[in-house]
Amino acid sequence: MLHRRHVIALGASSALMSLVGASAAQPVPSRLETRLFNLKDDVSPEKAAEWIANLKAAARSPGMEGFMVGRNFIPNPFPARFEWIYMVQFNPAAQTPGLERFAAARDVLASHCRNQVTCELNCALPPRYADAAGVGVRHTVMFNFKSDTTEEVRKRNVDAIREMGNLPMVRSYLVQPGAASPDDPAQMQWQVVGDFASVADYKAYAAAPVHLAIREDFVAHTSRVAFLDTAL
Repeated sequence: MLHRRHVIALGASSALMSLVGASAAQPVPSRLETRLFNLKDDVSPEKAAEWIANLKAAARSPGMEGFMVGRNFIPNPFPARFEWIYMVQFNPAAQTPGLERFAAARDVLASHCRNQVTCELNCALPPRYADAAGVGVRHTVMFNFKSDTTEEVRKRNVDAIREMGNLPMVRSYLVQPGAASPDDPAQMQWQVVGDFASVADYKAYAAAPVHLAIREDFVAHTSRVAFLDTAL
């Protein structure tokens, strides 16, 4: 369980650059799969609940190391904002029936999505990170840089995003490039996960000058952005 503040920042080499919190649980290699999605308009609430319940049950299978599912809680619409999120953590080396069961439940859900984006990370994370135990709000962003963006500009933007993890209201902050094939149009290049103790802390983060200051440069050099804010 994450009871103390962590800043987890990983670079393009997937090497762990910093983990702030001397008493934090020791990070362990994990696979973190996140999907942001909107269900098709004709999906009934009963069917949605059934598929989500199946996903949760599969995530409790042996070999799974953490899972959360949630819905967007911010009412104002944005084209880049999704309604649903799930995040699952597992050991990629453990080829167990639990992984197969989860993959089957995931594929059923994915077949009923109107649109969706995913990001898969291979990195060192605290145990049960995906559970978001004790977290009030989880803010998840995925983005792609424009193809003509230089490495200098990419680094400048990623460094600026990582710097926001040092804000006092941030409980945990993950910045990591995706590990899956970029040829899949649903796969995103980068993922950011910010955890907050409360909605008030999240709103303070969203309004922080350092956050607002990077928007113009970020928007100018990204080709696609997807995000979701869920209260847990």
